[in-house]
Amino acid sequence: MTAPKPETKITNVDLQAKFGGNFENGWVKGLTILDQTAEGYTVDGRVFLQRTEGAYTAQELSAFANMSLCPGLPLHISQARVLNDDLSAPAHPQAANDNLPLINPADWHGQPVPIREWFLDGLIPRRQVTILNGDGGVGKSLLALQIASASALGCETLGLQPLAGRVMYLGAEDEADEFHRRLADIMHGLQRGFSDLADFRLVPMAGRDALLAVPDKAGVMQPTENMLKLVASLIEFRPGFLVLDTSADLFGGDEIKRNHVRQFIGLLRKPAIDLDMAVLLLSHPSVAGMQTGTGSSGSTAWSNSVRSRLYLTAATGDGVDPDSRILTTMKANYGKKGGEIRVRWQEGAFVLDDGKPSLIAGVLNKRADDAFKKLLSIFNRTIQTVSDVTGTNYAPAKMAKHADANGVSKRQFADAMQRLLESGEVKIVMDGPPSRQRKKLILASEDYGGT
Repeated sequence: MTAPKPETKITNVDLQAKFGGNFENGWVKGLTILDQTAEGYTVDGRVFLQRTEGAYTAQELSAFANMSLCPGLPLHISQARVLNDDLSAPAHPQAANDNLPLINPADWHGQPVPIREWFLDGLIPRRQVTILNGDGGVGKSLLALQIASASALGCETLGLQPLAGRVMYLGAEDEADEFHRRLADIMHGLQRGFSDLADFRLVPMAGRDALLAVPDKAGVMQPTENMLKLVASLIEFRPGFLVLDTSADLFGGDEIKRNHVRQFIGLLRKPAIDLDMAVLLLSHPSVAGMQTGTGSSGSTAWSNSVRSRLYLTAATGDGVDPDSRILTTMKANYGKKGGEIRVRWQEGAFVLDDGKPSLIAGVLNKRADDAFKKLLSIFNRTIQTVSDVTGTNYAPAKMAKHADANGVSKRQFADAMQRLLESGEVKIVMDGPPSRQRKKLILASEDYGGT
């Protein structure tokens, strides 16, 4: 039979004509593929197989069948080499029990203990999948892009030293122009240029079908053509770090079904191990995950299936710097859980938070300071005594309730009062008769010596 062209929809008839077998209730059973017996079917022009035993998994045999029926697809797996141990030579079927390795720990006697390898020390282990959760708009894509850039450049960022090497970033939410703008800001912050990013590869998938895996009729997650092409690119480019942004665009299963989630993570872990690569999967937390502060998403299988999970959040509270972010280690099988790194958005990239207010925070602080001084002047002119002592005359509390508070909260007024006292623009004086002295706040510019 002549193999269909790549755009031809593969049917069960094509599958049976190529690999034999018999039709039964929409299935083709008794297929012989790479000396293994399997059964399968076709959906939307693609082959899906299951119930197979031997050296190759159902996913690998499916990939081989698709490549055999559509040889024009630009993949490097025409010999069913979907992440086999030896990626440089054609695969040879092995006995089925080779999939069950048996190790006697006594054989390790006298051998050095392997050192655990990290892509980013304490945060992102090598040869594993790490999840980075983050609310929409908090900057998780920017953070991942910045870490990936530092790896490709072989430099430090945010006080962290990622492993130097090639990186690949698949982004399903942004177009190439957006990556161009973000990288320009990152390169400016790192004092480097685009010519230094020769070891970086971008895969912008915004507006395209970006799914990497979908469930078949039996509910088993199967790699899509996107996944096969991604694997082929990884085999060719050999990055040490892969960013996948985000799971909502790449995962075609039901996120509350544990088996779907675990199989998807397993499909990502296989190339991580075989290519000695760290994988960072970006994900949005569920509403419950945001409310509880855990950053979890859907099924607990997301967190349980990975060895490390990070959560990027915006700092909260009255008067907080709106540019501040906190990166928290929520799960760390190989390291310390609960660690925090405080960063701040500045001119299109993240920098370590040194505790000093950002430009936006400075503007907000000035607004609070101006409102405090204006209201303090009004109170003193209308003979309403306010002080720095909590109680009925506590200045921040009375100011926050005033019509001219300009949206400034009690906490922000309290911070403004402290700044103005330290700068000398506001003074504490004693007011009242000698027998009943009490504190009073005044503006230094309105201290006429009468109190």
